[in-house]
Amino acid sequence: MDENDERAVQEFNELQDKVMMQAELHHKVQQQERMLGVQRQRCSLTKQELQNMPDQTTMYKSIGRAYFCSPKAEVLKELDEKAAQIDADSKSLREQRDTVEKKMKDTEAQLRELLGQSPALVRRLGAVKIQ
Repeated sequence: MDENDERAVQEFNELQDKVMMQAELHHKVQQQERMLGVQRQRCSLTKQELQNMPDQTTMYKSIGRAYFCSPKAEVLKELDEKAAQIDADSKSLREQRDTVEKKMKDTEAQLRELLGQSPALVRRLGAVKIQ
């Protein structure tokens, strides 16, 4: 094998590692998005249940391991703030996921281009199918 083929193999390995790292990051972002969805749903359901209660109902909020008495309006306000923060975080994660997907597609295109330019690399890899 000549020097160009060795360079192509090395570049292929680097691109393959890059795709794997990007796929792992994509998976992490998706998991975080799912967790935010669960938190958003929990916040929404809690707010819905609390709104049905009378205004004079004694409510408690958790701060660490302790519970403190809190007016209903304050608890609802905190739930709204938490929901807004979750929406902002969700938007940020969505943008991050889109960026990672774009980078993955670019790297995969580079891999395909490399395989198209180097028949020796294709022969060396054998019947490896890249999706």
